[in-house]
Amino acid sequence: MAIDYGKKQRLTYFAVFACGAVVLGFLFFNNAVACAILFAGAFPFERHYKKMLAERRRKQLSVEFKDLLLSLSSSFQTGRHMGEAIREARENLLLIYREDAPINVEVAQMVRRIEQGGESERDVLFDFATRSGSEDARNFADVYYTCLTTGGDIVKVVNRTAEVLIEKMAIRREIEMLMAQKQYEAKLLAGIPLLILAYLRFSSPDYIACLYDTVFGTMLMAGALAALAASVLWSSKIMEIEV
Repeated sequence: MAIDYGKKQRLTYFAVFACGAVVLGFLFFNNAVACAILFAGAFPFERHYKKMLAERRRKQLSVEFKDLLLSLSSSFQTGRHMGEAIREARENLLLIYREDAPINVEVAQMVRRIEQGGESERDVLFDFATRSGSEDARNFADVYYTCLTTGGDIVKVVNRTAEVLIEKMAIRREIEMLMAQKQYEAKLLAGIPLLILAYLRFSSPDYIACLYDTVFGTMLMAGALAALAASVLWSSKIMEIEV
């Protein structure tokens, strides 16, 4: 899924990563070279960061897609066809979300392609489903295409499909709310070792000096940092639930 990852956002990413590298570098190794080595990880991690942004946008778009379905369903009940329903949805969604919200950007592009490009509603719906990576959008586009080719009652079928998808989104939202607390707890647990280490660094520097002045201590701190990073990745992985 395409995301808006411009120069400003890239600079922000590297600035935040640099701050984190400095904090961890001095906290675990008390060494500027270690900070530079940790900062070098920003370049391979950038690809993963882009995937995280794309996934975040996909989830946000899935939530906002519910309101698009509600608007389309209301338009169908008043006798609008798909093209008119999409244009009407554009106006309705601007009352709910900011103009730069993912769903408003996508719907604006759909309207532009229909009005200026002369593309069919079916094509823009399938293209939207493909680019967004949303399974709900894909299912909706499939149902709409099936109704067009078989001559089914598009109003009834689309309305029922919208109801089913909205119920599914509600269940997904409940699961995400339950998992949010566990994710917060995981972040809190990951931060405790850092707070303890920082406290010892400033309150009793002589007590842990051997961890910074010896090769064995450096290796031990490197292992501790690697274990902490692995625990953060593992906890985030096991909390990924697809509905």
